Amino acid sequence: MPHSNGCARSRQGAQRRGGRGAIRCDLRRRRACAICGRRREDGRRTGRRGYRRRCLEAGVAMSRLGLSIAASLAIVLALFASASPVDAWARKGHRIIGLIARDQLSPEAKAAVRQLMGSDDLPKFSLYLDLIKDDLQQQIPGSRAWHYDNVPVCKTKARDQYCHAGNCASGQIARHHQLLRDAQEPNHRKHFAIFVITHLIGDVHQPLHAADNDDRGGNRIEVQLTEGRKKEVNLHTAWDTSFIEQLFAGKNEQMVAKNLAEKFVTKSAEWRKGTVDAWIAESNEIAKAVTYAKLPGFACGTQFGPARLPLTAEYVQAAEGIVEEQLAKAGYRLAHVLNLALGE
Repeated sequence: MPHSNGCARSRQGAQRRGGRGAIRCDLRRRRACAICGRRREDGRRTGRRGYRRRCLEAGVAMSRLGLSIAASLAIVLALFASASPVDAWARKGHRIIGLIARDQLSPEAKAAVRQLMGSDDLPKFSLYLDLIKDDLQQQIPGSRAWHYDNVPVCKTKARDQYCHAGNCASGQIARHHQLLRDAQEPNHRKHFAIFVITHLIGDVHQPLHAADNDDRGGNRIEVQLTEGRKKEVNLHTAWDTSFIEQLFAGKNEQMVAKNLAEKFVTKSAEWRKGTVDAWIAESNEIAKAVTYAKLPGFACGTQFGPARLPLTAEYVQAAEGIVEEQLAKAGYRLAHVLNLALGE
């Protein structure tokens, strides 16, 4: 695996040595090679969005040149790591889950992950699927829906109505878990399966990734938070981002992960039981009982208008407690899934 300070492969070196020859990219100065993006001819840097797009394209290009998927994805992750971090559930929450899971891997599973990926950096692996969401949708139509199971909170739908052709979190977790277990599958497919599983197990423990009320999982419900926080967000963002912030008061992510793992260790054996479908049903029940039901004025059959809903202190306190437990559950369960797939 390439080192995090950057690398890229030349076409000639990749073809001649099967992807083992490397040339270094200077990430700090953005002096990337031809397939990683360049400065403009006038010497100025290109915009960050364009740079990121080219780096994502580089991952595809490098895999076509003969690099393993793990190597090319690691390059892209390293390039993203050089940019300013964005504080969001997608980053903080997934990294906490990955940290908890890494400490719970069996020695056999940890060795297998290292052999496949070059390291056991589950926190980093868990971010990738969000980073390439738009690009992956172009390559695999329907993949944007991998991040959730839109199980209705007020209606009954057959599974194939919200998981068409397996394009939902539960379908893709099952598919890639089976792929990991199959000794006949090539390693490059197992590389990608690690990225899928480490991300989606986290996603399905966010209640609004397992529930919907014809509002795009709460994205169409505008809410107003209590004092001391970003006041105006949508409901989905509140659960993705806002309710996790209290965990970080004076703590780094390693401390948060350690505290959560220790706080809920007595429940961890029970949490490992069941199936992914059962875990999604559990998240859906949380959405029914709290995420939606505790909203002021909520009732099935009614839609909220454009006015912002004020979230009470009681709602926020309940949500923060749920977020703590869901992060810990996801960490223990992610380790369990990987142990089953790789630890035997």
